[in-house]
Amino acid sequence: MSAPELVDVLIVGSGPSGISTALHLVRRDPAWAGRVVVVDKAVHPREKLCGGGLTHIGQNILANLGLALEPRNFPVNEVRLLYRNKSYSFYGNPVFRIVRRDEFDHWLVKTAEQLGVTVRQGEGVTAITPHEEYVEVVTERAVFHAKVLVAADGSRSFVRRKLKWEDDSRVARLVEVLTPEDPNSLPEFHDGIAVFDFTPMDDDLQGYYWDFPSYVKGQPYMNRGVFDSRAVPRKPKADLKEVLGESMAERGRDLDDYELKGHPIRWWSSDGRFAQPRVILVGDAAGADPLMGEGISFALGYGEPAADAIIDAFTRDDFSFAGYRERLLAHPLFKQLHIRTQLARLAYLLNYPIVVRVGWSLMRLFLRFTPWKDRDYVPARQPELRWIDPA
Repeated sequence: MSAPELVDVLIVGSGPSGISTALHLVRRDPAWAGRVVVVDKAVHPREKLCGGGLTHIGQNILANLGLALEPRNFPVNEVRLLYRNKSYSFYGNPVFRIVRRDEFDHWLVKTAEQLGVTVRQGEGVTAITPHEEYVEVVTERAVFHAKVLVAADGSRSFVRRKLKWEDDSRVARLVEVLTPEDPNSLPEFHDGIAVFDFTPMDDDLQGYYWDFPSYVKGQPYMNRGVFDSRAVPRKPKADLKEVLGESMAERGRDLDDYELKGHPIRWWSSDGRFAQPRVILVGDAAGADPLMGEGISFALGYGEPAADAIIDAFTRDDFSFAGYRERLLAHPLFKQLHIRTQLARLAYLLNYPIVVRVGWSLMRLFLRFTPWKDRDYVPARQPELRWIDPA
């Protein structure tokens, strides 16, 4: 193998958190484009299991980067929350958008490449060795000596495993199927409704069943799945396949007719370990939302504090990243993520029917005093400028 390639910042993973980190660096100073290399074993566009919900949080992060959402998406105008025979809804124009991760992630990668960031696809990492002055990263094609390594490689992070990262597991579970549909026969399509059904909490599920309308390569599909946060690990595990099958049967669908897929999600905890000398974690490798399983927006959200920490490290020539955790905790987005973690632990600890019914009634009352009661409410900002020439 040839001589090591010297790089200031090596990002492992080209999903939303890794590319967001690169984009925030380049946004601060275009010269960073030549100092960052992104490697990923996948080749875009690649399939990614995900409900695809992009909330106003993620859209606002894109807007702050000067980027308009270009990939095809489905606007959701009503989010309907169900529990037994009770329901209430959030409204907006839209409340959030549903994207296909293969298209969305590919767009982010192309955006970074247009700005001069090197993205090496189809190049998996095989070994990682920390040194005092650099981190040696061996891929299938090269050896890198990186001053900073950013682990953006998801819940099953190879970087975490290779570095024997000491941390609580905090792993949620998710299963989903795609069902082809006639969009004219379902209100979810023609009215733009996404459904979150919390009724399976009665069967030990620490989460919900969902129905999301979406388009896959231009064809209408319902994305149906189950999220189990496991925010209270000591409680019994729900049978996700059984929960999904029963929920689909109530909607006239047979789970056995479709391909079932699943994967884990590492969830956020403020007492987690997010860095070691010359290495920081972002995205699902660090932790996502355990309350609703919101992944994309928070993954994008890691980009700003990660970029600030990297710039600070080079400015002060201090690569300990001793303050990275405090930087995350001080960021408004991660203050919200901390609150969601506490709410998840409380909600799924006290998921007794009578407690849930009381909580449901209180939430319906609370909703009346928020902008989410208005169908014309526009939560997402529009970008003030185009950062790059779309040509």
